[in-house]
Amino acid sequence: MDSKEIKFIVANMPPFNKLKDNEVNEFLNICEVKTYKYGEIIYKDQDPPDYFYFLLKGRILILGSDSGVKTEIELIKRGTVFGIISLFNDEPHSVTTKPIEESLVLRLEKEKFKNFLNFHPSFSTEFYRILSQRIRARAGRKKIFQCKRIAIFGTHLSGKSTYTFNLAFKLKEETRKNVIFVEFISEKDKKPISFCGQEGKILELSNYDEGKFSDYIMHKGIKGSLETKIDCLAVEMTDTTNFASLINFLSENYHFVIYDIPVYFEGDKLYELLSPADYFHYLILPVHEDADKANLLIKTLEARNSINLEKIKLILSDFSGQTRISSGETKKITGQSVYATLTSMDSEEYGKTLRRISREIGELLVGLALGSGGAYGLSHIGVLKVFEENKIPIDIICGSSIGAVIATLWALGFEGKEIEKLTSNFVKNINFFSLKGFSFPFRGLWRAKYLENVLKKLFNDKTFYDLKHPLKIVVFDFKSKGVKVLDEGFLYKAVAASCALPGIFEPIRLKDDMLLDGGILNPLPTKVLLNYGAKKIIAVNIVPSQEEMLAEYKKRDKLHIFDFIFGSIETMQRQFIEQATLVADVIVHPNFANLHWLEFNKVEDFVKRGENATSAKLDEIKKLVTS
Repeated sequence: MDSKEIKFIVANMPPFNKLKDNEVNEFLNICEVKTYKYGEIIYKDQDPPDYFYFLLKGRILILGSDSGVKTEIELIKRGTVFGIISLFNDEPHSVTTKPIEESLVLRLEKEKFKNFLNFHPSFSTEFYRILSQRIRARAGRKKIFQCKRIAIFGTHLSGKSTYTFNLAFKLKEETRKNVIFVEFISEKDKKPISFCGQEGKILELSNYDEGKFSDYIMHKGIKGSLETKIDCLAVEMTDTTNFASLINFLSENYHFVIYDIPVYFEGDKLYELLSPADYFHYLILPVHEDADKANLLIKTLEARNSINLEKIKLILSDFSGQTRISSGETKKITGQSVYATLTSMDSEEYGKTLRRISREIGELLVGLALGSGGAYGLSHIGVLKVFEENKIPIDIICGSSIGAVIATLWALGFEGKEIEKLTSNFVKNINFFSLKGFSFPFRGLWRAKYLENVLKKLFNDKTFYDLKHPLKIVVFDFKSKGVKVLDEGFLYKAVAASCALPGIFEPIRLKDDMLLDGGILNPLPTKVLLNYGAKKIIAVNIVPSQEEMLAEYKKRDKLHIFDFIFGSIETMQRQFIEQATLVADVIVHPNFANLHWLEFNKVEDFVKRGENATSAKLDEIKKLVTS
């Protein structure tokens, strides 16, 4: 892993994403990168603190000790900082850490780390937030490595209490970790309006006693599941006294603390409850009144610095199925993109949305990167078909060039066979040897409108808000000479931009931008997935190796202009692909012997190559997604 790759990973992970570019460089200049082999101890329980650690690649097991017996606490993945509690309190480590596979770790000597924090106070504040989540257990050995707190608030009739309980249950189901659902009420004799208070005691926060905490815990399941249960706690709150103590105590015993804030909580009480949250899910109805309320609250939170705005997740509760204002309009009013849309609780889409959200919180997101490469990209369909047959989960997908076409069809909810049929019809309209759509003057051999119209037949007027799954499309921004990620607007326009091969197609205009093929700078968009929270990344590399390219050219008598354009771009892409594969956990690379990048008429052949390559990697993929 080279220095650019290391910088990319560090600069895009919290809390380092709060640093300026020169500050990231300053930090990396005083760090060292160390490779730890499988089973090698990084530090042991009771070892003195020596370094700050940041996991760049691999997986590390955190082990506690109970009566001399080692117990697994957590398996941490790339982007996690560890060893920081002992750095701050100068006490010995309370856990043992060792990799379960070869892992790359960035580390910095204790004193150098503290000096860096002293000179960067805003950065140190972020570390204190992390530290607060990893408080050493007050009695006994460490049980929880890190806790995530999710505050749920919403407008009237937004369904937030039902959502809170279902999200807590889904988190338990997906992560198999300790989850507690906390519901706050305001009157001692009033029953909670959702699930916690149907039986058992209500905890009076003003008389909160840790020693008697277990008396108030209720264990709740959900209809249809006999095994999965979560802990529930009903809390009477007249003011916020002891709230911080309660949250900190729960953070020592649960991996996830989800608390439901009543709609009538406002002012200082509301802001204090939101302050310790790692995520703030705000549910509103798709109406102007609710969007205006959300805008006011978000601006107030920003002014008070009560919560990092990046942690706010705006959720539309569209139970009627008849959206009165769109997600785009909601964003214009609130300044926040819509994080998710909830349909009827009985619908399949409701369950899928909850699953995606819980997997993101639980750092389980599986990302699939579909690369660029002309007709070779038709093999992506075969990859998706094997995933579908073997029930391999994909939580977020990202495509570049032809990969954007296939990724978008999948994100719209089409299955492999449907995608193959739709793509077969689509490629019939891509004829590089027709004068239809020819462009004068020469910004490209074909007009942008020609490409847009072909793709509009495939995607109609659907937008990113019509997607069933999260999608990111990579393009090359000609004016800034950089990579741009599209995730809003018309799908056909975004895909056209990602497919606009320079010299062949005119640039696609989007507002003031001139956009071209995403494969120019990002032919395999694994880094985009990393930046959007994917912890497990599968990449489909369809650019032939140098040996494969030479073998193909030797078989052909004549080369034409498209071979020179595409071949030159392929050569430039090779270095980008080498960097991209370092980020991926599994790489699928089909064999394209005897196939050419312009043979769009051989859909079935390409699909079969994708199926074969994915089947060969299936054991590795299953191991990754189930770990």
